This record gives sequence, structure tokens and C-alpha cells, in this order.
Amino acid sequence: MKILFKVREFVWVIVSEIEDWVYPYRDRLSPEEKYEHGMKDPMTGEITMIENLLQADNERIQRLQDEMINAQNRLYDIEQTLKSINTYSQNTSNQVNPNERQKSSESVDTTSKVEP
Repeated sequence: MKILFKVREFVWVIVSEIEDWVYPYRDRLSPEEKYEHGMKDPMTGEITMIENLLQADNERIQRLQDEMINAQNRLYDIEQTLKSINTYSQNTSNQVNPNERQKSSESVDTTSKVEP
């Protein structure tokens, strides 16, 4: 069975080459020819090349990617600034003067005492 399949495949390749030789026109496009066709814009009626449209789209995509990277970098900078502000405020709140702590505890004690 495999031998018959191989023979059939070989004959198909040969017939395909003969077909390309007998019929000189080709409806198959090469990779270079694929994007060289014009396209009519329905809005303006102008004929533009598909290759030009693809290039313009690639430029837009590249610009958007650059803007996204810039936004991510700015977000990172803002997060780092917030972290530094938070650690600074925590450090200053932890470094309260011991005399102030004692005074604040005394003021709480005096307010909590009820005189009859």
C-alpha cells in the first residue's frame, strides 16, 4: 500500500509540472507578488497598493507599542515614588519623641479619670 501511495504521489508531482509547462499562465502568486496588487478604496475611490497599507499599519502598531512602553515606565516611576513616600511617612511616624509618647499617654489618662 505504501508503495502505491508513493507511486501515486510521484505521478501527481510529474503531472503538476507538466501542467505548469503546458499552461504558461499562473494563478498562483509568489510571495513577492502577493502584496503587489492594487486595491480600490471604497470611500475615496483611489487605488492604493496593499504593501503601502501594510507598511502604514506596521508604523501605527510600532507607535502604539512605543507609547505603551512609555506609559508602563511612567507607572513604574509613580509606584516607586509612592513606595518611597510611604516608607518615609512610616519612618517618621515610628520616630516619635519618647517624651511626646509619655505626654500623650498622660493626657489620655487624665481624660479617662472621672472625678466624683
